[in-house]
Amino acid sequence: MAFGFLAVVFISREVDPAEFSRYFHLKSLLYMFLLCGTFVFSIVIDSLRMKWLYSFVWKEKFPLYDAFFNNYMSFVFSMLTPFYFGGQFFQTYHLSRMGFRSEHNVNVILSRFVEYLISVTVLSILGLVRYRNLLFSNALLTSKLILLAYLISVSFIAVLMVSLINPTLIARLFNVFKRIGWIDRLIKKITKAEDWDTRFLEWTEKLKESVQVLWKSGFMFFDFPLTFISLLVQSFVLYLAIWFTSGKIGFLDVTGLFYFLSLVVFYIPTPGASGGVEAVYQIVFSKILNSSEKTLASILIWRISTYYLPIFIGIAFLLIYRYPKEVTR
Repeated sequence: MAFGFLAVVFISREVDPAEFSRYFHLKSLLYMFLLCGTFVFSIVIDSLRMKWLYSFVWKEKFPLYDAFFNNYMSFVFSMLTPFYFGGQFFQTYHLSRMGFRSEHNVNVILSRFVEYLISVTVLSILGLVRYRNLLFSNALLTSKLILLAYLISVSFIAVLMVSLINPTLIARLFNVFKRIGWIDRLIKKITKAEDWDTRFLEWTEKLKESVQVLWKSGFMFFDFPLTFISLLVQSFVLYLAIWFTSGKIGFLDVTGLFYFLSLVVFYIPTPGASGGVEAVYQIVFSKILNSSEKTLASILIWRISTYYLPIFIGIAFLLIYRYPKEVTR
């Protein structure tokens, strides 16, 4: 959280306080609680998806309250860890404590991971197409870094999707990479694994099996649209934050930029990309809204509603949550 505070302090040096106060005022507190509730609604959708999945595919009872705790705390732990890795670990732990079979838990988490990646990539293309001239122009000093981060994310997702469809092709590609010394050394340094190619192929094979289990059940044809709805609700929160500060930009434009930048800020190594999110969104949206003050007010309202406030609520939720009696016996 300190990183976010420092980023805001740094950004505010370029902002006129009097102009900023026109957009960020006492009424903004009401907006924050309203937007926080809207954001939590997206987690309710994800919770229903999980509850229905266990019920439909494996005929197992999963109370909505516990499913909500699982998804909400997954978000909280993602926001408190670099590269968002903590969320999936917590989900696995909680599902195991609930007594669900480990192979089912792996199927759920990995399949939802694939759904998320596909959905975010599709939505990010809206932002790329609509604002490509801005995102990759000299108007943004960081345009090359933004492009590089986005291409890395999309490349990883593309390799992952191809590995699910044709793992043999990826195996051949990795053999080529292994022969190129600097690429092999770079990947070993990043992954800290000598056999990075074998590990990735084994992981994608498990991922493929997980996805096939749920797709064959037919549930994913129902679950995929719900994934999009949940993601659209999340981008709607940012749209409302901009709208409350009199910003003029369409909902689909906000959605496209939101998920485009989500793939960019993923590589910022602070918990929940704190600080980086504020800076990158300020840089991009200030060019679109033509007002640093209006943009900073929008980002603060949105970020407090979907990051800081939910984390504090999550900590309280963690303290009062109790596992079902049949689990604790």
